Amino acid sequence: MTNLFYLSESRNERFFLKENEHLSILSFNSQNSISVELCGEGASFEYRSLSVFERDEQVEQKICVAHKAENTKSFLFARHILSDNSKAVFNGVVEAGRHCKNISSRQLVNSMLLSPGAKAISKPELKIYCDEVECSHGSTCGGLDEDSLFYLQSRGVNLEDAKKILLHSFAAELAKEHPCEEQKQKLAACLANNILPK
Repeated sequence: MTNLFYLSESRNERFFLKENEHLSILSFNSQNSISVELCGEGASFEYRSLSVFERDEQVEQKICVAHKAENTKSFLFARHILSDNSKAVFNGVVEAGRHCKNISSRQLVNSMLLSPGAKAISKPELKIYCDEVECSHGSTCGGLDEDSLFYLQSRGVNLEDAKKILLHSFAAELAKEHPCEEQKQKLAACLANNILPK
């Protein structure tokens, strides 16, 4: 099992995973272009990315996964917290090769927009050449939940702290199932200094 942590950098990487190899990437504020080929049976790939941007900052990520063997798995999970005129683009490309049965692939992108000028674009792309596969994608985009804010304030939490609690919860959930505890702690340290509600 290989665990990688990308912090506020641009990465252009290519990986080839053999039988039963597992690669997990946790990314914070990184602009990534990553290509992964699952070449051996039982190989799996997991990508978790969190972007917290403000002003006119922009990020674009392209993650390409090619399933080239049976019984392989991939999971792409991205979350954005955007304010001012910031913009995030996530492009997930998954290919399920011919004669590659029992493939499981999921994509999920959740975006939190804290101002009218913030933009999030999700561009999932599925190329399926085999019938016996499970491939899915989902995307949500919205602001802070008003009912949750009201609930916290009704319990004596001021508005600014209520926003901060919800944003931290939204961000921390991304890494909840990440396999490396040390990397989860690194992300938590980043969040302590980067999430400021507008």
